Amino acid sequence: MQTIAHAKINIGLVIPYKREDGLHEIRSVFVPIDFGDPMEIHIQPLPQGNESTLEFHSENHLKGYRHSLFEAVSERGDLTKNILSKTFAALKPNLIEPLGIKVHLKKFLPPEGGIGGGSSNAGVFLRQILPFSKLSGPEQILFAKSIGADVPFFLQDSACFVSGIGEILEPISVAKGFGIMAIPPFGLSTGSMYAGLQKSLQKPYGSEVWKSLAEDLIRSLHVGDWAYLQNRLENEFEKIAFQTQPLLKELKLGFFESGADFASLSGSGSCLYGIYPTEGKRNEALPNVSFRFPEMEFRTFSF
Repeated sequence: MQTIAHAKINIGLVIPYKREDGLHEIRSVFVPIDFGDPMEIHIQPLPQGNESTLEFHSENHLKGYRHSLFEAVSERGDLTKNILSKTFAALKPNLIEPLGIKVHLKKFLPPEGGIGGGSSNAGVFLRQILPFSKLSGPEQILFAKSIGADVPFFLQDSACFVSGIGEILEPISVAKGFGIMAIPPFGLSTGSMYAGLQKSLQKPYGSEVWKSLAEDLIRSLHVGDWAYLQNRLENEFEKIAFQTQPLLKELKLGFFESGADFASLSGSGSCLYGIYPTEGKRNEALPNVSFRFPEMEFRTFSF
């Protein structure tokens, strides 16, 4: 089967507190976009008594240091460190019957980008393999969560309001949007970004910001009022990212100056995107930002 492991963007991201388990509670809207990694997944039942196998092949289309990052966990490096290999090894005891699985991945989504690259690959892989497992619906979510905090989202088909550490998902209607994604030549470590927030341990509570904006948020997302959202939602990681990499702050301003209605860091970064009022405005802006920030890789996207 041919499919796409889609990236995601975060529209707003707050981290209310650090949980007692050491993980961080989040509030965000995750939106899948049409930029992703093409994947071919073939599944063949094997005779009883055989052992399930995974055959993995990849094409590395990443640039700069990220090319080496992926090579290190591809079949040309240590495949046991690849998220698909880890997912297969963990799911293998739960398979109903032995399976021979072949995966061909074309890698475009950047590691350390905040757009869900590895998590998306794992989510798409699981969507194909989980029907062959004995795991129930709730168990499938828990299993996906054990692979990575964002992986449960990539089992879904729509944008979601996301809470917990990423496993509590409420589907939400989002208008069509047209954006430009900037992929910087540097990454931001998720661990160091969370550490930089310096959130204290607190008992669980609801985010008052998201509660008070709930109705307006839903309306604005549904109709695509990005300018309204820009004035009310922000990614909490930006204050750290802009200190660590000042170029990202300039890039966000550059998106606005090129006509974007909304611009934000995605996840914990380093990718940053702008959303434009129309496809035409987006296409007009692309050469502008590409010329102004030649060190960046830019990709158009829609959702």
